[in-house]
Amino acid sequence: MANGILPRFIPYYGGLHQTVHEMSIAGDTKSKIGLGQILVLGFLASIYLTFATTLAVVCATTVATVSVKKLVMGVVFPVGLIAIIIGGAELYTGNAMVPPVAAMSGRTGWGGVAYNWVGSYVGNFIGGLFGACLIIHLTHILGDPFLVTVKKIAYGKVSHPWWENFWRGLACVWLVDLAVYLAGRVKEAPAKFFLIWFPTMTFFAIGFEHSIVNMFIIPAGIMAGAPITWGQFLWNNLVPVTLGNTVAGLFMVGMIYWYTAGMPLLKKAVPQGAGYVDYAHEDYVHADYGHLMKVIITGLVLTVVFTALLPGVAALVTYGVLEGAPAMVGFDGTVPEQGAFKPFLVVVYFIVLSVVAASMLRR
Repeated sequence: MANGILPRFIPYYGGLHQTVHEMSIAGDTKSKIGLGQILVLGFLASIYLTFATTLAVVCATTVATVSVKKLVMGVVFPVGLIAIIIGGAELYTGNAMVPPVAAMSGRTGWGGVAYNWVGSYVGNFIGGLFGACLIIHLTHILGDPFLVTVKKIAYGKVSHPWWENFWRGLACVWLVDLAVYLAGRVKEAPAKFFLIWFPTMTFFAIGFEHSIVNMFIIPAGIMAGAPITWGQFLWNNLVPVTLGNTVAGLFMVGMIYWYTAGMPLLKKAVPQGAGYVDYAHEDYVHADYGHLMKVIITGLVLTVVFTALLPGVAALVTYGVLEGAPAMVGFDGTVPEQGAFKPFLVVVYFIVLSVVAASMLRR
């Protein structure tokens, strides 16, 4: 061991150190773009997933065999993530991995990570609501039996137990961010296309929970008449799924690959006089396990605070105060007219929070 930190003979396995270096640069850029840019790019990402999800519904609704229906939905859905990654947009679930790697590497601060998360999440939420309104109310592109499929999907997502949705969210973004990571390993567009396709197809065909997809499909179900309230959407689904998505992106993909790449830490971020082992890339050294523990604790705190402040507060106010925590009713049951007041309040809250975050976290 060198200075009790890491052995000097750590192999640089599979070019991971170069991939993590490039991801770190990308994460630093994401943490510095303007709030208007990130909101618009977040809006675009959600719209691309709106189109992809609608395509999946249209293609699979009349398929009778359940396994074939799931496969068809999985095969067509990845067009959304391909458009986001190759075309360029800010998807929160991808950002659950990329900016944190930059913070782990010392290239940006955790405040920049929080700023990126808030901006992209808010942009995604606005895009999801607009996408639902576009598909259900403005275009009227879906008729029966497609609207029935949308309502059933939305109702099913809200009916799962809270912790089950958390684990479904974790498994989902484990695959989504694997697709993002794999796309970062290659330069050619056709290679990126296929490397994004298969993990994304897998998560959608299995039926795991993606918070940004749900920002479209569940509001679309509500607008189409599913027996779901806005509070149930936020508390039963969006909160646990967001938490699971974030844990997967930050820890299960981002931190694991950063750790196995040798825990690179930018030399400029190293305290003066600290003894660290040189890294394969001249700009980095190997971090020690003290830094690893700081990263784990900071990541956990940020994950909990972020989830509590964004979907958490919105869910508690909407579900517990405005609606009085109603029980789920049967799929053929009725719920009071939902209107646009409660989602409008959530959007206003999210926007105000994003502006406050931008002014505080980017100082």
